[in-house]
Amino acid sequence: MSELSDQELATLWAVADVLVPATEGMPALRDADARAEWLDRALAADPGLVDDLQRVLAAIQGGDVSATVRGLFVSVRRDFDVLATVVTGTYYLIPQVRRLIGYPGQSRNPPRLEEAAEQLEDLLEQATSRPSFYRPTPSRPTGP
Repeated sequence: MSELSDQELATLWAVADVLVPATEGMPALRDADARAEWLDRALAADPGLVDDLQRVLAAIQGGDVSATVRGLFVSVRRDFDVLATVVTGTYYLIPQVRRLIGYPGQSRNPPRLEEAAEQLEDLLEQATSRPSFYRPTPSRPTGP
């Protein structure tokens, strides 16, 4: 389960509602990641964010989340960036969200054999058409 307490998680969901609100056809983060599985993965990807995230969430708890997040954007950009990185990073990790936006994820796309051969030909042609850089060294006298 998440490194965040229940209170911190509730505050993060409220922050996410401000940064990436649910829209027609797109879920809110709290709905798309109800068990915080993808949040855990996002935090595991950059564990250095956890302490900063907990500090920022503690400052937000109990206040007007929307006003505080907007204020951070203007006055304490570093803290806002921590929230935005965690929220949007988590959101776009979720397979359901990626499907909804039409992003299939990264995939390997090697060139076809013909394309690879053409690329190699171009590289070899460039390498062989360069002028020679060989410079003979001066002869050394041998013996006494």
